[in-house]
Amino acid sequence: MAGDDDEIRELATALRAHAAWETELSGSGWPVVAAPVSGRRGAVDALIAAVTADDIAPKAAASVAAVRPVAPIAPVTPAQGPIVVPTGERAVVLAALAEQASDCTRCARHASRTRGVFARGNPDATLVFVGEGPSADDDRAGEPFAGPAGELLDKMIGAMGFARDAVYLCQVMKCRSATARSASPAEAAACEPFYVAQLEALRPKVIVALGRGAAEALGGANTERGDWRGIWSAWRGVPLIATHAPAEVLRSAELKRPVWSDLQAVMAKLGVSR
Repeated sequence: MAGDDDEIRELATALRAHAAWETELSGSGWPVVAAPVSGRRGAVDALIAAVTADDIAPKAAASVAAVRPVAPIAPVTPAQGPIVVPTGERAVVLAALAEQASDCTRCARHASRTRGVFARGNPDATLVFVGEGPSADDDRAGEPFAGPAGELLDKMIGAMGFARDAVYLCQVMKCRSATARSASPAEAAACEPFYVAQLEALRPKVIVALGRGAAEALGGANTERGDWRGIWSAWRGVPLIATHAPAEVLRSAELKRPVWSDLQAVMAKLGVSR
């Protein structure tokens, strides 16, 4: 019978621990058990009935606490507050926007950025180029259109008769995607206050959207017909035209001719001749 007694004691210990755990979770421990039956089962039931929250030993309670599961850490929710657009000179407004963008956590992209990418060039420019979002090269450099794509864009700008820093370059998204994907609707909406305030401060004579993603963000793509390149529209009253992004041209040389045709249309709009 010694073995039976040992088994009963082990069962009672386990039940005490379970009752302590249940009590700690705001439960009521084990319910009152009906009158025990005779024999070995009766002895077990008697031990169960004797286990209450009041007679749990401190040692047993400590043991339960030691194995309590750790609560999962709640996910960090990106800040969604409004951005602050100061009044004043254009340079002051753009500097304030750039500072806020560099610390922005409004969407998940902030976790994959090395540096925020806001702009490059002359804030008083009459011509503004807008891309979709930073590349890995842009992320490292901290400015838009860095690397081979930027070198090609600089050549295009030079062919139009502009110095490299005479125009203004920016992008719809201010942080890169770790997987080089297009922006999700939520990400685009999170960045919209930045590029809207940025372009409102600039108010150039012409905006060129580089790539379909930028064209769609600025309303320069006809989604019903699928048209987007080489078509004049307007962004809040500013003439807007879209063409292929430099990275696309690097991948497909046959795009050089249509892109140059679009840039010639921009030159004509600005009254620039070559």
